[in-house]
Amino acid sequence: MLGFIYTLLRKFPLFIIAGIMCLSSFTPPEAEEPQVFNKDTGSFFLPDYGNTLISSHRSGRGAAPENTLMAIKSNLVFASSDSAVIEMDVQLTKDDVIVLYHSLFLDEMSDSAEHFGKKNTVVFTKTYEELRGLNMGENFKSGDSYPYRGLRGEDIPDDIRITKLRDVFECIETEAPGHYRYIIEVKYPNPWAAKIVDGIYEMMNEYSLNDRVIVASFWPDVSYYIDFKYPDKINRSANPFEIVDLYGCYTRNDDLSNEDFKYVALQMPYYWDDGKLLVANLGKTGFIDYAHKYGISMQYWTVNKEEDAKQLAQSGADLLMTDYPDRLRNALYGD
Repeated sequence: MLGFIYTLLRKFPLFIIAGIMCLSSFTPPEAEEPQVFNKDTGSFFLPDYGNTLISSHRSGRGAAPENTLMAIKSNLVFASSDSAVIEMDVQLTKDDVIVLYHSLFLDEMSDSAEHFGKKNTVVFTKTYEELRGLNMGENFKSGDSYPYRGLRGEDIPDDIRITKLRDVFECIETEAPGHYRYIIEVKYPNPWAAKIVDGIYEMMNEYSLNDRVIVASFWPDVSYYIDFKYPDKINRSANPFEIVDLYGCYTRNDDLSNEDFKYVALQMPYYWDDGKLLVANLGKTGFIDYAHKYGISMQYWTVNKEEDAKQLAQSGADLLMTDYPDRLRNALYGD
C-alpha cells in the first residue's frame, strides 16, 4: 500500500505534464532556428547555444550501480571541463543521514529482501549502519550479466554500498575541487524534506558549492520550503505545477518580464517512441526560447538516444541527463 500511494502521488504531476502538453503531438517537433537568448549569460547552467551540457543520470547508472561511489568515480574519468555535471537522488535514513538512492523500496537495486528478511524495506526505516550491509549492485546489469550479484558481507566493495551525500562531495571535491556541478533530487516530501534540504545547504556551504548545485524535487513542498527558508541561497528547479504554468504562459505568449521566478531551471522528461511517454512538445525550440528569454535553464531527462540528444541540442537545450554521458558526449561533440 505504501508503495502504491508513493508512486501515485509522485507520478501524478508527471501525468499532468504529459497530458496537458502532449495530447496533440505524435511526431518530434520540427527543427527551428533558436533565437539564442542565452549568449554570454555568465551562468554555468545557461551555456551558450551549441554547448549543451551532459549530466550523468543517477550518478551514471549505465557504467556502474546507480547512485554509488563506483558510479560517481566513473564520471571522474569521463566528464570533461565543459560538461562536468552529476545528478544524484537523495533520501534520509532513520538516523537522519542523507544517502543516495532513487526508488522507494530497497529491493529494486539491492539484496534488501534477503538481508532484512522481508520485502519492501524503505530507506527511512533503517539506520545508515544497517543499510551499509546491503549490496547496492545486486541488480546492476552489464550486457547479459550481473557482475556484482551474490556478493555478501566483506566481499561487497565499499564503493557499491549505500553512499552518503557527504562522501560524494568529499570524494569529488578532493579529486577535482571546484570542477563539478551537481543536480540533487530530493525524493521525499515532508516531514523528511526539511531535514534533507537543511543538510544539503550545510554541505553546500562547507564545500563552497553554492553556485554549483541545483536542488530538484517532484514534491511541491520541497520547493515551498526552499523558498521560505533559503530564498536566493539555494538554486532550485521548477516543480511540476510550475512547469505546467510556464508552458501555459508560453502558449499564450504572456509577457513575464516583471515575474519574480523562484526557480532557475526546468527539469523535464523527454522520450520519443520508447514505449513510455511522448512529451516532445517540451523540447520545442519555441518553448526553449521562451524560457531562455527569462534566464531559465532547460534541462531534460532521461536522454539515452543519440537522435534525441541531437534534436534537443539543436533546439537549444541547456543540459541533458543521461545514463551514458560518454555516449552522448561523443554524439554531440565527437571524441
